[in-house]
Amino acid sequence: MTEPIQTPPRRLRPPYDEPDRMRHQLFGFETTDEWRSRIHRDNRAALLEPLDGIQLGEYDHRIVDWLARWDVPTIAVVASLLRRAWWSGHGSVCEAHRP
Repeated sequence: MTEPIQTPPRRLRPPYDEPDRMRHQLFGFETTDEWRSRIHRDNRAALLEPLDGIQLGEYDHRIVDWLARWDVPTIAVVASLLRRAWWSGHGSVCEAHRP
């Protein structure tokens, strides 16, 4: 999806206007710490997906980890900006990374 985000996203990946049921804690199946860890891993993945193929340094990873601790709307917009920036420079060249 290469369109700008117009309202605060409800999920990390398109479609942004629908809630993400996978972000709810699975009571009885995971502890609060396990849930937080799962959510943080998904947040990191959402930020790293548009950076696939780009070499990242230790400090880059620290900043991605820091960003992954923010809320869903912030992470979704940053990931969307990264994806759209990449697509604007490579869209006509490569279909493999089409959002």
